[in-house]
Amino acid sequence: MMKKNKLVLVLLLFVFSNHNLLAQKIEVKGKVVTFNSVPVVYANVMVPGSETPVKTDLDGSFTCTCHEKDKLLITAAGFKELSIKVKKKNSQSLIANMRLLKSAEASKLAIKKGHILQIDQFEKLRKTKPAIKDYSKYSDYIEILKNEFPSLRIVNRSVMIRGETSIVGSNLVLYELNGNIIDQSMIEDLPTSEIASIKVIKGNAAAIYGLRGGQGVISIKTKQGGSK
Repeated sequence: MMKKNKLVLVLLLFVFSNHNLLAQKIEVKGKVVTFNSVPVVYANVMVPGSETPVKTDLDGSFTCTCHEKDKLLITAAGFKELSIKVKKKNSQSLIANMRLLKSAEASKLAIKKGHILQIDQFEKLRKTKPAIKDYSKYSDYIEILKNEFPSLRIVNRSVMIRGETSIVGSNLVLYELNGNIIDQSMIEDLPTSEIASIKVIKGNAAAIYGLRGGQGVISIKTKQGGSK
């Protein structure tokens, strides 16, 4: 009888464990675009654990099943590979924005392979959209600031646009990440490869930030426009 009870218990644990594993999977609905709007058709969306990629449709949309925090690898001829982490909060409206390779033939290849159907809009945006600068050669944002903005005063990772820190107040700059005011500590681990742009805002241009922006603002935007 005891052996039978143990067997039943083991079977119950097995069923329960498998139920939990299945429950952790989520359905992901997303869209692959370029220049934030043009659908990338027939792009390959590789799901971890699967040998066959999911293809985007004529609208650039796709549906797949995976675990939360899985990384989907998205590829298409003429574009840089894109790895994007799945989060439950955006699993029903995931947007993957692909960037063209730096090759002069990248756009022609993307069109030739059938990834772009809205050719006129694609070409218009390609010619007018400013190129995203590559900051990956720098180790962190402080190194970017030192090299791209040599007029800044940087002491022990404290950044000042003018003057020096005094006893009565701070002359340190304000930090903005994707439109949100943040503490400097929140960008210490931000990969430089994810930075799309970094700007120094000062003088009258910083007036919109009120008193907090009185000493200038370091405004950073990431390629995905989200948190790190």
